[in-house]
Amino acid sequence: MDYLYGPSFFILGLAIGSFLNVCAYRIPKGESIIFPPSHCTECNHQIRAVDNIPVLSFILLGGRCRNCGSKISLRYPLVELITGVLWAASYFHFGLQLELAYALFFVTILVTVSAIDLETRLIPDRLLLPAILISLFYLALYLMKLDTIPIVNDLNKLWSIAGFFAGGGLLFLIALVAQPIFKKDVMGGGDIKLAAFTGLYLGEYVFLALFIGAFLGALTGVILIAANKKDMQDVIPFGPFIAMGSILTVFYGPQLWGSYLSLAGLS
Repeated sequence: MDYLYGPSFFILGLAIGSFLNVCAYRIPKGESIIFPPSHCTECNHQIRAVDNIPVLSFILLGGRCRNCGSKISLRYPLVELITGVLWAASYFHFGLQLELAYALFFVTILVTVSAIDLETRLIPDRLLLPAILISLFYLALYLMKLDTIPIVNDLNKLWSIAGFFAGGGLLFLIALVAQPIFKKDVMGGGDIKLAAFTGLYLGEYVFLALFIGAFLGALTGVILIAANKKDMQDVIPFGPFIAMGSILTVFYGPQLWGSYLSLAGLS
């Protein structure tokens, strides 16, 4: 049934991605994510249903508002497409199991956080704290033998709790040490809470996710500096890189860790 369920999850993910764009725009502004209906951010004209089809409408409209002609940010189709791909990938990885529900919630929050952080340099508590509370409810179900956090591997139950404190605690310590050295905040409170959130789902693999995120962030920074897009004083949002590291870990964590141990001669 993969030929049926896979495309279905992709299409559903596209629709969810369209809603995530609304969340990414309105949550930082403290606006309702339900009312008013979707509208152009330039002319406030309500978007018709035919112009609100994920990805396809952006292409057919040439990336511009039908009413005022203003450019539509490329973020909109990208968020929709990425969400669709991640929803389909989650289905193929977990199948129709309870882990799938947790994985879909996890990647959906990470996409939303990334979209917001890239534009505002903030990870709002209004999004992340409810996500953590919902995840703690999932953890309660897990502890009552209803399974299955962490979602990366069949880990000891305590690893989900440990991952929460380890992920947030590691970035908190880095922030404490780096602040007097660089004379500025190098790690935001949102990043710390995001790392704690990912730890609930990744368990001990949260360290791998943060390492991958730090590596990708550093690599991106070097490339941007070399291309004269950034300088050493610019701050690059870390949230999207934590998200990328976490998503890669969900799908490939044990394999990546096993490959590392093999290369290091430790397995």
